[in-house]
Amino acid sequence: MRELKTSDIFKASKILSKINIKVDVKDKVQEQVGSEMILAIGENLHFAEKEVNEFMGDLIGISAKEFSDLPISKTIKYFEEIKKLEGISDFFKSAGRLTK
Repeated sequence: MRELKTSDIFKASKILSKINIKVDVKDKVQEQVGSEMILAIGENLHFAEKEVNEFMGDLIGISAKEFSDLPISKTIKYFEEIKKLEGISDFFKSAGRLTK
């Protein structure tokens, strides 16, 4: 999985806006924010299926179609990896600010 980059903030903002995700980041550690974001996204994923497939495919270096065809065990593994990315909390804070 590649590192997050600036353009990813805008992609994530679009996804968060489309699925109306709001996570309170006050007084929480990075891992907790990341975990809550992944859970919230999972619950509303169907609202942004195309955008999520494109974003995740780009992160791991495959097409959106290839990502959508992955076995669920691999998909879950990739979502777990996102939670461990350096700066994930700041990333989602920035993306969340763009949705307001």
